[in-house]
Amino acid sequence: MESDFACGSEWMDEYQAGMDVVTRQRQAAAARIRLGWWFPVLIAVSWALAVSSAFPAVGYRHLGIPDLPYGQIGGLLFTALIVVFSVRCGTNRQDVSLFTVYPSLRRRFPAFVLACLGSLAVVFGLGWLSDSSSSAAWAAVVVAVVAGGVIAFLLTWMAAGIRGDILTGGQRR
Repeated sequence: MESDFACGSEWMDEYQAGMDVVTRQRQAAAARIRLGWWFPVLIAVSWALAVSSAFPAVGYRHLGIPDLPYGQIGGLLFTALIVVFSVRCGTNRQDVSLFTVYPSLRRRFPAFVLACLGSLAVVFGLGWLSDSSSSAAWAAVVVAVVAGGVIAFLLTWMAAGIRGDILTGGQRR
């Protein structure tokens, strides 16, 4: 009878050692998801520049802002940063299974898409409805800056969710 218990105890020790290895591997994988301090700053600036291009340049001339390709530069930088995000967070997959691999994205990604589309719609609407006045241009600048901050927060929030999914093995609800 004692030998059966000893055998079971050895099995439990091996099981616990295996689980400790898995836990360390998950912690190491989650640690690689961290984004540098520069990432939210660059994402906010790039999105603000990209979304500001939805407002007519004539309105910005009223504010003394020269005509430069801000939107194109911001859009290219934003695209490059999204690629960096997807590689750093392990979402650079060609299929939709990343939403099953990282359950937190099912809840967080729609907010990101809505914030992107909503900010573009608001800035475009300001340009379309306002006849490019200086007050509408200021409003467009404010919306673009706030939208950049919101997008930076949402991407940081998505990265935190992915880290949590890795640590818990995707079992959170």
